Amino acid sequence: MKRLRRLLERISAKERRTVAVGALVMITAWAVLRAAPHAIQRTEALRARAALASASLVRAREVVAAEPAARESLAARAGRLVAIAPRLLGGETAAEATSELASLVGGAAAMRQVRLVQQDARPDSGASVFTRITMRLEAEGDVGGIAAWLADLEEGPKLISVVSLSVNAPEPGASGTQAERLRAAVVIQAWASGRKWVWR
Repeated sequence: MKRLRRLLERISAKERRTVAVGALVMITAWAVLRAAPHAIQRTEALRARAALASASLVRAREVVAAEPAARESLAARAGRLVAIAPRLLGGETAAEATSELASLVGGAAAMRQVRLVQQDARPDSGASVFTRITMRLEAEGDVGGIAAWLADLEEGPKLISVVSLSVNAPEPGASGTQAERLRAAVVIQAWASGRKWVWR
């Protein structure tokens, strides 16, 4: 200490200031080097937050921009639902809707002089706003009557479509003066509003 004190007494005031400044610079540099990693981490975290906020803002703007189109789409869907509602089978249960379909099929067959031999209807059991009812039929009639009967079903007021059709002639030896009787195996599908149905 005495030697250091004598050394400091020998140097001038200007040199002492230079030494003090150098020591201050070294201490400052050491402090900066210790704090630098933490500062870099904080900077990266701030950048990540800024990027996330920017992405959220972009998504929010896209949602706002798409809102008119979404409203139009919902309005169009609602309009289609309103238009299609009268063409759905009614009834509070699957049995009631199936009964209505059977009545429509039987009435159209009677008008075209088609005899129903067998019919079996099975509604889809899944819960849905719209429920599909599939009906398998066997019927007898001449070619004109069967064609007109199926056309009446598909072109009628309810949503009924013919899914498959196969025809054969059970009486190949019929006289030429009599219209040939054909047997048709038909699968049809209809749609009903099943939102309030309770399946049993």
